[in-house]
Amino acid sequence: MLPSTLVAADFTAFQRTIPSSDIVIFSDGSRLIDGRAGGGYIGFQAHHQFLRSSLSYGHGKEVFNTEAEAALAGAQASIAYPTAQFATNLWICLDNLEVATRLLSPSTGSSQEVFESFRTLAAAWPLRERLPHTKSGSIQIRWVPGHTKIPENEAADLTAKEGAISIPPSLYKSSYASLKRYAKTQSLSAAQTRWQTVAP
Repeated sequence: MLPSTLVAADFTAFQRTIPSSDIVIFSDGSRLIDGRAGGGYIGFQAHHQFLRSSLSYGHGKEVFNTEAEAALAGAQASIAYPTAQFATNLWICLDNLEVATRLLSPSTGSSQEVFESFRTLAAAWPLRERLPHTKSGSIQIRWVPGHTKIPENEAADLTAKEGAISIPPSLYKSSYASLKRYAKTQSLSAAQTRWQTVAP
């Protein structure tokens, strides 16, 4: 396994190969000790940050879910932004390898709806309104080594933490993974309570 400094250097070298007209989104997810979850993303084009958003999910999501939802939200914001007409490719960079692997692949389980929405958006990217000389391009996924002091990834991590401490919308859906963890916790608690009653 390569040392984290070499992996980070490899990613930084790759960043320099992305054309400046392309859009690059860094997204991340976070979950606090008390169970509140958040996501966030930042977007760059022509070496300037032009998008930044924090998302609050309350107690209904796991980090895996927030990572997927933040990537989708960043992609949605990018395709809707006027300067998407100048970009050939949209790059989604995130440090969760499992989410990065599943974003463009058929998926089952938790966040299935989010992954389906992402694939639909990826199919729509080449059809967006663009300048005559701009190629149709595609949405590309790139894994970023986490906790290696890559500035853009650190900034995305900060937006996710800001989302986690924010007040969530009044109506938010819990993810399958979150409900599964809750049910397991409740069943263990109920079993312990029952055991204390009947054991004597």
